[in-house]
This record gives sequence, C-alpha cells and structure tokens, in this order.
Amino acid sequence: MYRGGARRRTTAALCDDLNVGTVSSDATTRARPSSERALSEEETPERSTAAVAVLGAVMVVWVLTFSVLVWLKHDRFASVDFDMGIHDQSIWLLSHFRGFMTVRGLQVFGHHATPGYVLFVPFYWLGGGPHFLNITQVCVAAAGAVPVFLLTRYRTASAWAGALLGIAYLLQPALQYFMAELFHPEVIAITPLLCAYYCSVRKQWGWFALWAVLAVCWKEDVALALVVLGLIIAARGDRKIGFITAGAAALWFSLWIFALFPIINDGKIQNEGLYADVGGSPGGVARTVFTHPSRIADKVVSSDAGRYAWKLLAPYGLVALLAPAVLLMGLPQAFLNLVTNVPWTKTITFHYAAVPFTAATLAAVEGFAYVARRVRRRDRIELLAVAVLLCAFAATVVWGPSPIGDAYRDGEWALEARPEFEQARKAVDLVPGSAPVSASYDMLPHLAHRAEIYSFPNPWQSQNFGIDGEPHRSGTRVHWLVIDRRTLGKDAKQLFLRLVDQGRFRIVFDRDDYVVAQRVRE
Repeated sequence: MYRGGARRRTTAALCDDLNVGTVSSDATTRARPSSERALSEEETPERSTAAVAVLGAVMVVWVLTFSVLVWLKHDRFASVDFDMGIHDQSIWLLSHFRGFMTVRGLQVFGHHATPGYVLFVPFYWLGGGPHFLNITQVCVAAAGAVPVFLLTRYRTASAWAGALLGIAYLLQPALQYFMAELFHPEVIAITPLLCAYYCSVRKQWGWFALWAVLAVCWKEDVALALVVLGLIIAARGDRKIGFITAGAAALWFSLWIFALFPIINDGKIQNEGLYADVGGSPGGVARTVFTHPSRIADKVVSSDAGRYAWKLLAPYGLVALLAPAVLLMGLPQAFLNLVTNVPWTKTITFHYAAVPFTAATLAAVEGFAYVARRVRRRDRIELLAVAVLLCAFAATVVWGPSPIGDAYRDGEWALEARPEFEQARKAVDLVPGSAPVSASYDMLPHLAHRAEIYSFPNPWQSQNFGIDGEPHRSGTRVHWLVIDRRTLGKDAKQLFLRLVDQGRFRIVFDRDDYVVAQRVRE
C-alpha cells in the first residue's frame, strides 16, 4: 500500500513538472498546491477589485483603439478582396440562402469549414457588413484577456498576476496584427479556445464542451489544437473526457479534409497548392514525411521557423517553454504553416498564426504558474508578472502595429484621409444593389453584398478563382466594372481598355483614377 501511494505521488509530481498536473474543481480546495492555498487566504476583495478594474480599463482602451483603426481601414478602401471580400460575401450569401461564393469561385463551405458564419447571419438580416465583422472581431479578441486572467488567478491565486498577464496578452504584437488584417474566422476562435482550456482546468465539462464547439466551428485546423488538448486532459486523469475530445476533434478534421471538401469541390481541396513542395494533398504530405523527410526538415528548421517561434514566445518572456505539453496545442498548425511554399504562413502578421498564438498564450500562463508555485511569495509572483508584462510591452513597441509600436506607420492602417476617397465612394454608390460586378481588389469589399461579385480581371482572366482555374465563368455575366486604375497590372489594364474600346462597356464615371463602366452590349 505504501509503494502504491509513493508511485501515485511520483506520477503526480511528474505531471506537475510537465504542467499537465491536475487542479481540483470548485467543490474542494484540498487538491490545490499548498502555495496556492496560502496565497488564496491572503487575497483581499479590494486587491481583486482593483486588479479587475485595471484590466477592464486596458481592455476598453484596446477595444476603442483597434475599433477605430479597423473602421478607418475599411472605410478608406484599405480592405481587400482576399480575405475581407471572401468572408463578407460568404455570410451575405448564407443570409440569402445561397452558397456559391464568386469572390473565390468556390462554395462557401468548400473554402473552409466555417459553420460559425451562421452566427452572423441574423446580424446581416439587420444590415451587418464589414464594419460589424471587424469590430466584433476586435471585441472577441479583447475578451480573450478574461480567460487569461481567470486561468492565471486560479493557478497562482493572485488577481494582480492575472491582470498583468491579461494585459500582456493584449500587448502581444501577433494579436494586434490579426486586427490589422481584419476579420478572419480563426481569429474569432482564439477566445473560445482560451475559454475551453480554462474550463478543462476547472473541470467544468459542460462549459468546456460549449467553448470547444464554438472554437472548432470557425475553421477545420482549430480541431487539431483540440485533439492535443484532449490528450492533455486525458494525461491529467480525465481519460474518458480527454479521449472523447481528441477523437471527436480528429473525426471533425478528417471528415472535412477527406470527405466533405472533396465532395463539395469535385474531388479537390482548395489549399493543396500551398503544399505543392511537400506532396500537395494530405496523403501526399504524409508520404513525404516518410519518403523525403529532408524536404520537411529543411522547412521546419529554417530561419523562418526560428523567427516565427521567437516572435510568438519572446513577448511572454519565454515562460511558455516551461509548459511544453500545453505548447504542443499549437504544434500541428505551426507545422502546417511552416511546410507551405509561401512566406505569409510563416509570420505572426497573418491569421495563420492564430492557433499557435493561442497555444503560446496558454503555455505562457502555465509556465508562469510553474514558477509561481516555487516562488510562493505573492510579492515575488507579482514582480515576475511585471517582468512578463515588460517583455510584452517591449515587443509591442519594437514589433507591433499599435499606436505605440514602431510599425504603426508602416502601412498596416489607413491613417491618411485622402480627398480621392470621396470619389471612390461615389463610384461605389453608382452601382445597382443586385447587379453582377467585377471590381478591383480594394473596391470589392464595398460591393460584396450581391450574388455575383468578381475580383477583376475575373471572370475574363481566371486568377485565384476556384481550384486550378475551374469553374470558369463567362464575362458576359458581368454588368458593371468598378476599377481603381492604380491597382491594375499590365494585363488587367489592357483587358479593361479592350472591353471599353470594343464597345462592350461604357464609362459612366472617371475621377481620380476611380472608374465605373456599365455594360452596353455582349
């Protein structure tokens, strides 16, 4: 009996060292580490209230700041077809019980597994659009500071530590770049993932299931993080719930990748081209791992990978490295990001980093708690939290696009109100509400609420439309052209001139390089 008890103690200690140890539910505090109990007894309502007030004030400032910036970015024609136009038209189509998204040339759910779009449909019935999507994303992202606060407070019994790490989350440059890129579904998944993890720690399984579903409904890749989270839950002792979570998430991912996408897209997956260097299809990537592992290794250990990891982990003072098991939640998505043949998946400035960022945030909290359990004294714990906050502040100044960041004026935002924008608005207002349109990429998001809207030179010249240029649509479907001449390349400019010179379209508006042309014959 003694040997069994010692073996259980050894296992518990090992789990604690790996940050996959258990923490009890609210029903009892006996399972908490003694340092947490002692600190909990010292915490006063006044301290907790002050910490919550400070975090709340920072969240309000953050929401107001980025809401203004994203509003101006769209209003000043700095949002683009890929991806603002894609998401906006997709939700508009669903609100009108349609399914083929002409911006991308795919069925709405053939692009990505985003049933979460449906949650926005009632708001589109009330007139919602890009501004609503962008500001909602800002609010949801800011709300992620709440589970960061709650998890930190629960792990350390210090409200101030929770507030400081919550502020560090808001200062993370990656999160700010996600706002600058405007609405993306996987960014909406960040806060539900954070909440799901917190509920798993508290063993609040009903809430955990709700948040997990809310997370996975935004993109198929999010399921990979939940697979790992399920395994973490199982390792912490809740084997049934953990394996059910991992199995359900794996099934959801596999269902979309191996069944639904091929069915919807006539046997193809729309993003296979990103992985052409390593096999293309999911099966091809898997084969490459075993047949040509050097191709994978070269990408995974590249300088891009090093910079990617550094900019995710450094803003939290590298404490996430102390919670390697939790950090694994972001590993599948990070792997997929690193083995592509394009550069934009390997940086914190695009939405592809959303899931690895979430994992880095959770691991930072758990790594911080790992140290806090050994420090034990509240003043030292809070001093450590200040150190993490200073790292985040330094990162946001050096790398971030916020108003206090060096990258603020690097072009992420539309900070200048140019007089010609008024002409752009007049150009947009000339087009009838339901008419089929082909528009420049910067004009398209302002015209996406219609059944047919193409990114010029589509549909005449197929570019980023469908899969491998299919399906192809006839240019005779288009009744209006809305063009910003400054965005046209040589071929697109020649096509536009040819359509006008041949008498197919007549120019009805031409000011400050914004042109509107109406079809006059086939």
